[in-house]
Amino acid sequence: MSSRSVCSSSAWARALRRAALVALALGGPVGCRQAAVSTSLRIEVPQDDLDADLYVDGLYVGQVSAVGREPVGPVMLAPGVHRVEVRKPGRFPVQRTVRVDATTPAETVIEAELLEDPA
Repeated sequence: MSSRSVCSSSAWARALRRAALVALALGGPVGCRQAAVSTSLRIEVPQDDLDADLYVDGLYVGQVSAVGREPVGPVMLAPGVHRVEVRKPGRFPVQRTVRVDATTPAETVIEAELLEDPA
């Protein structure tokens, strides 16, 4: 027998589980290559609401008027399910769920009509 240590079967099992988790996180089985899928997000609002705030998955992105321009730039959505919300004080928020997969167009447009909150 050589002086090198031999991995136990439980160490191999842990390594295989870890490799499987990494493969799933990367989008599929190891060796299967999928095309990178993403979509750019465009928000359409009336002129009076261009100062509304945009949130994606609960994170503040910027004002709607800044999306696609500096300093915000284009908003790209990666594969998966995303929650898009447009908010403005004194208006009801608009919330949409966007699913990005191989069938999603290159650009996703959300028309957000922010209705006035009478309260």
